[in-house]
Amino acid sequence: MFLEWPAPLPDGGTSMEMAVSTARKATPDLLIIPPLFDEANRMRAQLVLLMRTLQDLGVTSVMPDLPGTNESLQPQAAQTLPAWREAVISAADHFGVSCALFVRSACALDNGAVSAFHYASHDPAKLLRAMARAQSLAEKEAGNHRSPSEILDSARASGGTIAGWQIGPAMAQQLCDSQTDQSDGVTPIAHEEIGGRALWLSSEGGIDEKQAKALAAVVAQEAGAS
Repeated sequence: MFLEWPAPLPDGGTSMEMAVSTARKATPDLLIIPPLFDEANRMRAQLVLLMRTLQDLGVTSVMPDLPGTNESLQPQAAQTLPAWREAVISAADHFGVSCALFVRSACALDNGAVSAFHYASHDPAKLLRAMARAQSLAEKEAGNHRSPSEILDSARASGGTIAGWQIGPAMAQQLCDSQTDQSDGVTPIAHEEIGGRALWLSSEGGIDEKQAKALAAVVAQEAGAS
């Protein structure tokens, strides 16, 4: 089912954002934070399948929209990594979860508010460089010949559109500087451990039931709910 939750804004206000949840009455067990930017779109169907598979194993979950993503009315260009980290903390507190699953580049949003799984952790700086390469190719086809490095330099200086996303200068710099924390309380899960296709690389996304079952089994076992 779909829920609303109050995400904090930099000005001290809140923004009502959407979340999909498998917990109809009780507090969900697990918070799921999808990858950043286009990888989130490619993985959404798979993560919803994962939520349903986890539910069959007795683990309820909730996956919130961060401000500026999906159905959010907040401007993309105004988002920053610190603001998204605060939103994750707020979501964990609002839904009362006991643990979280961060996927790919979203692992950089883990502030240690709850114990966490990091699945297929990926450096956001590498993601941004890949987006810049895609933007460069798209611009070349349109007759503009900016290199990926020129696109990144421009984004850090004044923001801009990169692979269809409005990236503000603060976000661009933060993505370039970000590092994923593998501190205590984090359980890393390598994609090789789970197997299957890297759906975040597929332009069409899709689902992989075997992969969803394998990841759900690991999460459920580690969470003590299998």
